Amino acid sequence: MERIQLSAVNLLAVRDDEVAANRRRPGRVRCERLRCSNGTVLDLSRTGARIRVRSLFAPRAGQKRALVFQTVMGKSLPFPCRVVWVARRGALLHEVGVEFHGLTDSLQRQLVEIGRVHGQSTMINADERVA
Repeated sequence: MERIQLSAVNLLAVRDDEVAANRRRPGRVRCERLRCSNGTVLDLSRTGARIRVRSLFAPRAGQKRALVFQTVMGKSLPFPCRVVWVARRGALLHEVGVEFHGLTDSLQRQLVEIGRVHGQSTMINADERVA
C-alpha cells in the first residue's frame, strides 16, 4: 500500500478548507423581495446576510452598521452588524457580507420571521389549472 505524506502546506490547506466549509454553519435562506437600508438582501441567516449594494464607494470590511430591513410587514428594528467582506460585481455594484452581533432574543425572533416570510418560494401561475 502506498503511503501519502502530507507537507505542512497541505495540512494548512486542509485546515483552511475545513474552516471555509463550516463558516456558514447556520444555513442561509435565499431571499426575494427583501430590501434593507443598504441595498437588496440576497440571502440571510441567523448570523449574517449577503447584500447587493449599488454605490460609487464600497463599504469597508470592519465597518459597523445597523441594518433596517424593509419587509412586506413594514420596517424592522435596527440590526447591529459588522461588514466582513466586500466583492466588486460591477462599476457601481458590490456584494457585501455582514455578520450580526449583539442581537437580543427579540431581534433573533424577528430575523427568523423575516427569513420565513421572504424566503425564496416556488410560485404557482394563477392561470394554470390544477387537475
